[in-house]
Amino acid sequence: MTHITIIGGYGHVGKKIARRLAANPGLTPRLAGRDLTRARVAAAEIPGAEVAYLDLARPESWDAALAGTQIVVSCLDTPDDRFARAVLSRGLGYADISATDAVLRRIEGLDALARSAGALAVLSLGLAPGLTNLMAAEAVRRLDRVDSVSIGVLLGLGDSHGTAAIDWTLDTLRPLAPGDIRRLDFASGSVPTIPFDFADQHALTRAGLPGVTTRLGLDSPLVTPLSLRLLAAMAQRPWLKALLRWSLPRFRVGSDRTGLVVTAEGWRDGRPARERLTLDGRGEAEITALVAAEILARMAERRETGVHHLQARWRLDDLAPALTAEGIRLA
Repeated sequence: MTHITIIGGYGHVGKKIARRLAANPGLTPRLAGRDLTRARVAAAEIPGAEVAYLDLARPESWDAALAGTQIVVSCLDTPDDRFARAVLSRGLGYADISATDAVLRRIEGLDALARSAGALAVLSLGLAPGLTNLMAAEAVRRLDRVDSVSIGVLLGLGDSHGTAAIDWTLDTLRPLAPGDIRRLDFASGSVPTIPFDFADQHALTRAGLPGVTTRLGLDSPLVTPLSLRLLAAMAQRPWLKALLRWSLPRFRVGSDRTGLVVTAEGWRDGRPARERLTLDGRGEAEITALVAAEILARMAERRETGVHHLQARWRLDDLAPALTAEGIRLA
């Protein structure tokens, strides 16, 4: 039996990961965090789930929480690399669903430690980064030479997003310059999009891909170029940002549609060529949990060591059957 400790396991995405892991008879999820009451309430809904107290700010709480576990997945943005370092130095597997590049860069720096301890760490585990990395790698694989890679992420304003995801999105919004808003064609239709600082573009650039950019679109009848500019401006003012944090989970106007589009421009057989891949589904958190649970189950069977982003060890084809089985369309 493989025990997988989920840091933030009683959060919006953490619970979904735990449910999926619990459905695998060889895996036992352990919900860990600072609030044992919330952990126990969440675990009571998941057959076989365990709970553990763990406070990232209190290293003395880590040993007991990690005892008997083989893999740790973090659903929180860690403030430094101390916890990941502690996990890897014990020879345990580590995974991270963070979309913040600074978090992932810190863990990348632990590659030598992971190799010496015989541990495997997998980063970019989710939708974006995650599936976007795999789709970009697949598009690039079909070309002889790549000049640029563009990534589009579509999130539904009618979807149920966790508090941490809403906070991260609002904190990442920046004022828009003229020309920043561009329409992008997803499988479900064309929507206005803005540049957005998902970690995928940075990780793929460090992996050697040129000209990688990521854009964000929101699926809602309320979203227009004007409303996007207003949203970005409101996020710069603390009291308006607080109002958005309060209202977005309560007033969901739009669909729960989630979409990705990745386009690689370059050359094949001496001629200009273009590869375009799309993904269309529903429920961003569920798709993130699906990817995480699938990879965590595979990590239990792998013997590689070191710190790797998802696309360095897996291909889109590895996840395609699980995605298709849940009605998520790849084209």
